[in-house]
Amino acid sequence: MRRRPQIPYVDPEKVVTLDIDQEIKATARGSAGKVLLLEDRDDFREVLHQHLAFRYYQVTSVPNGAEGLRKIMKGAFDLIICDMMMPEMGGEMFYWAVTRARPGTARRFIFFTGHQNSPALQFFFRRVNATVLMKPFHLAELDSAMRDVLLKLR
Repeated sequence: MRRRPQIPYVDPEKVVTLDIDQEIKATARGSAGKVLLLEDRDDFREVLHQHLAFRYYQVTSVPNGAEGLRKIMKGAFDLIICDMMMPEMGGEMFYWAVTRARPGTARRFIFFTGHQNSPALQFFFRRVNATVLMKPFHLAELDSAMRDVLLKLR
């Protein structure tokens, strides 16, 4: 004769449940938005693209400012995440072109660079009161910068 396994008694007052579907929907509603990502290195651009897509952003990725400008002229973005050193059109030139065409975008930029000791870049960042990440940075730092910029836009 087989024994039935004993099922332990669980006090319903002590059970914690998590509605994963609700959490995912809340996250998607709270953070979904359109992001333009400019980075000339394919590997780094792909990592950032995947990270943002995982966080429910609609991401458009381009390798330089010239392509970024074409995308901006076709539609608006909630955030613009921009490398400073790119071929054809770097971050500073891209910023000035975009803000001339769409002045409301000036506060939507997050810049990143590996050239933290460049006086010209530091001058530009101070001049436009930029949100800046220094390479290498953790993805959590990007998330934090994005939250900060989006909160300032409210």
